[in-house]
Amino acid sequence: MDEAARLAECARLVEGLEAHFRLVHARAMKDVPICNEILGVASTDFRVCGDWAVGVVVTPWFMNVFAAPLAAPVATAPGETQRLALPAGEVDFLASDLDGFGRLLSCSLFSPMDEFVDHEAAVATARAALDALLTPPAPSPEKTEARMDRRAFFRGGFARPEATPGEALR
Repeated sequence: MDEAARLAECARLVEGLEAHFRLVHARAMKDVPICNEILGVASTDFRVCGDWAVGVVVTPWFMNVFAAPLAAPVATAPGETQRLALPAGEVDFLASDLDGFGRLLSCSLFSPMDEFVDHEAAVATARAALDALLTPPAPSPEKTEARMDRRAFFRGGFARPEATPGEALR
């Protein structure tokens, strides 16, 4: 699938999932106590991440990360877990079949949604969560400081960042 087709699939997912969950809300979830009726249904933009389109869907009863395959179909059976390597790290997703979409992977972020005071806050949280999942973690200062100094390695020791060349060998 070329880049234009991948982006078109991402746009289709946004529109389709929003329409699907609005219908579910109207037919089955409206007035169910788990719903926060202040909230509506919305989706972040889906982004290409390797062979997956990844986005977050907000409904009055849940906020989930969804991953849809852009290459081969999901082989994991419905109800089983599949681990995806995202830029922020590995995340476990649940496979499920969704009418009109085939097999998708989802990961719950919030359910129920009663902690959100308005729709805008829920959507902002969804966008921030997606950004966090699709951004590699910054190197921690501890890991940077623990790196071996190349000169010290060839001299047979490790250098502390504040060490002078003579101290590196002690």
